[in-house]
Amino acid sequence: PNPTIGNNGPLCDGATLNLTGGGSSTYTWTGPNSFSSNLQNPSITNVNSLTAGIYTLMIGAGSCSASITTSVTVNALPTPSITSNSPVCAGQAINFNGSGGINYLWVGPGSFNSTAQNPVINPSSLANNGTYTLTVTDANNCSSSTTHVFVVNSIPVVGATGASVCVNQNVNLSANGGVSYSWTGPNGFSSTQQNPVIPNASVNMAGQYNVTVTDANSCTNTGIAVVVINPPPTPIAANNGPICVNNILSFTGTGGVTYTWNGPNGFVATISNPTLLATNANASGSYTLTVSDAIGCSSSTITNVVVNDIPSVSITSGVNSGCSPLCVTFMCTTNNSSSTIAWNSGSGSSQSGPTASFCYYDAANYVITASVTDNVGCSNTATTSAIVHPIPVADFNFAPLFPVVNTDATVNFTDASHNATITAWNWFFMNNATHTSNLQNPNFTYLEAGNYVVALVVKSDKGCTDTILKPLIVGEDYGIYVPNAFTPNSDGLNDYFQPLGFGIKKYELDIFDRWGERIYHTKLLEAGWDGKTHKGLDYGVYCPDGVYTWKITLTNVHGESKLLTGHVTLIK
Repeated sequence: PNPTIGNNGPLCDGATLNLTGGGSSTYTWTGPNSFSSNLQNPSITNVNSLTAGIYTLMIGAGSCSASITTSVTVNALPTPSITSNSPVCAGQAINFNGSGGINYLWVGPGSFNSTAQNPVINPSSLANNGTYTLTVTDANNCSSSTTHVFVVNSIPVVGATGASVCVNQNVNLSANGGVSYSWTGPNGFSSTQQNPVIPNASVNMAGQYNVTVTDANSCTNTGIAVVVINPPPTPIAANNGPICVNNILSFTGTGGVTYTWNGPNGFVATISNPTLLATNANASGSYTLTVSDAIGCSSSTITNVVVNDIPSVSITSGVNSGCSPLCVTFMCTTNNSSSTIAWNSGSGSSQSGPTASFCYYDAANYVITASVTDNVGCSNTATTSAIVHPIPVADFNFAPLFPVVNTDATVNFTDASHNATITAWNWFFMNNATHTSNLQNPNFTYLEAGNYVVALVVKSDKGCTDTILKPLIVGEDYGIYVPNAFTPNSDGLNDYFQPLGFGIKKYELDIFDRWGERIYHTKLLEAGWDGKTHKGLDYGVYCPDGVYTWKITLTNVHGESKLLTGHVTLIK
């Protein structure tokens, strides 16, 4: 046999050794660390220095055998190390130092990545806090990693508060966020207290005060406090007087941030612009305004108020309620003879003077106002009312619309009055006052045909009335009946074509044959067609069986003309 052998070395600690052999069908491997295998291509995982050395492969073919060797090299991993300047304060530089190889790869928080041996992060932030991994590679291309936890401390959050005070008050400074404090300020001020106090403030102490705060990690930060030294406020007080009684007294105050008003009748207010309803002249007098600014500085001033009485006013009138139209005269009296008087009717019109007269045509409750203004501009008003009741609107309907004597001459009347609450109805059915009714919906029977005027007088619950007249025509009744067949065979039954009617004043009957020739004519309602021809050579001869056309022209008792046509069947 002709054996072949190989391996994937040199290897690094922890890698997988792959042995390869060939040349036969049976294989026997032996090697370092008691290794043995009968595989053609065995593998050894996680190799180390004990795995290195000479590996022998024995192969056989029948009774013949042969062996071959291969040398495996396993290199040790590098030993990386990290040093740094941890911990640092946010904003300071981070310095890393790496060793143990010839190539370096750094990976850390905030997507940090570097191939420098000694990288620097400047400036640092809290995002750089955490674990950093260093991977080093040696000359044998073997790699190893180590980690390092780096700490970035936050700088202290400084809270610095100054003051706004009046002259000669104490200035209180305050700070927080650390364990030690260092203050500097105007006029060479310095202090290591957390909350120093500056007594007897003067104007030259105003300005900016700086404080440096150091926390437990020796990280520092600076804050600023502003000190304002205020002079006393200058209050300004005013009012809208003079005003009249029952008007709003308005005060205006400026010059501070808080306000206190004091005045007559125990008046007290704590807003800058208070108001007061002056219900009488006792609201006149002196009002004191005391203002204070944001730091408690205060000062006072006075404003004087004048409140004038209003004139008296009263209204009298004549009768001020009734049906439309209603006219009323109103009188106004006042205690000030020099006053002017203005009237408002409540319906859109106006007058002036001690009296006023108004007429009202639409039903409503009207409010009449008299406004009195005196010589100092004070005014007063008084009101009264005028009540105008609606006029009812008389109306009615009746049925039938065309009554006929002896058939439907009883007429039913239906009240349709509106626009008010109706409480009384007076009906007049004939052309005189002899046939009446006080029912709301009466009926009346007419015994004679003719033209009538029906009157309805209605009265509302307020005594207002209205009348309506409507014409009514009562006619004589009429009608006509036309048969559609007859048998002129002289048997005494239905021998004539005889229309029958009533209420007919004029009448004409014409009969036409199938060719449109008139064969019969009469103006007598009581006359009938005997079925014979009443014209020409065939006069008196019975017409043949068939359908004939008839035409009737009439005038009824109402003077109306009618034209009627139709067909009649002659059967002998």
